[in-house]
Amino acid sequence: MLKKFSNFRNINTIKRNRGIYSTRINKLRLDANERISDFESYFINRIKKKISSFHFTAYPETEKIYDQLSKKYKMPRSNFLITSGSDIGIRHCFELLTQKNSKIITLSPTFGMVDVYSKIYETRQVRIEYDQNLTLNYKKIYNSINNTVSMIMIANPNSPTGTVIEHQKLLDIIKKANKKNCFVVIDEAYFGFYKSSLLSFIKKFKNLIILRTFSKAFGLAGIRAGFIAANKNLIKKLYAFRPMYEISSITCLTIEEILKNQNIVNKYTSDTLKGKEFLTEQLDKLGLNYYKTYSNFILVDFNTKALVKKIFNGLQKSGILVRKAPNIKACKTCLRFTLGPTVYMKKLLLNIKNISNN
Repeated sequence: MLKKFSNFRNINTIKRNRGIYSTRINKLRLDANERISDFESYFINRIKKKISSFHFTAYPETEKIYDQLSKKYKMPRSNFLITSGSDIGIRHCFELLTQKNSKIITLSPTFGMVDVYSKIYETRQVRIEYDQNLTLNYKKIYNSINNTVSMIMIANPNSPTGTVIEHQKLLDIIKKANKKNCFVVIDEAYFGFYKSSLLSFIKKFKNLIILRTFSKAFGLAGIRAGFIAANKNLIKKLYAFRPMYEISSITCLTIEEILKNQNIVNKYTSDTLKGKEFLTEQLDKLGLNYYKTYSNFILVDFNTKALVKKIFNGLQKSGILVRKAPNIKACKTCLRFTLGPTVYMKKLLLNIKNISNN
């Protein structure tokens, strides 16, 4: 019966895992690239003091957030669309820029929702894969651009690899795509841990769309918020896909406060980069290989699948949650760890050493 009425013929090919049943509270969460330390108490208290019955009983007032984004990024409000996380931004791009059998260029592996939406909207993916050294052949992307491609979607830095495409190479992709009437979507979810951005170039290129999230450097994964930035004509079209209200009232309040307290974001990103430096120095001393990362996570190679399993299970028992590496040849003996301030990286290292020795 469902098959008869569904507009999405590929729906039965999509396999989605349900969420984790057990709680992650009071555990060291190195598995989802979230902020892993508590927010400063004064920030939480400021939000608590401002929460009233209004935030539960009234529909959200999002327009002031557009004003803040406009002021922060020095662009008109008409260049922004607030979304419930960057994954919804990705969905809106599929909704606007593709149709059945549209050809799109994506990285492989990349953020999982790209593959999900590609199947839902029945596009044809041209996957540009990483090699056994986790290196991406940029020329394959560039040479794949032609008049039959509707959209190119690139996460930069990419998840789950932590790699980047250099600024000038991205501009070359955008320029060629523009000539071929092809749109380029750059997911900058990890901006803050990586400083290069193409946000300012939306003024120059009508085919460029930038996605951002409040989940990573801002540390607000729990409130589910992000935004799309593009030229005003594109945003006007994307706005048609927006739900009745982009985000909740509590989310609006939280974003309003975090944008007034950029120092909190700056401190956490700085502390995380220091934690990354400490961790990589210690990994070098231990003789463990790892892939250079431009994000707030790192892939560490433990050389054997047996040791990977031992470390993974041992950390779980110690209350440290980590992620298995992407299922590609380059990462068969790797684990992925969220990065954070040095104190947490020290705890991770100590547990890895203890588990390895035992």
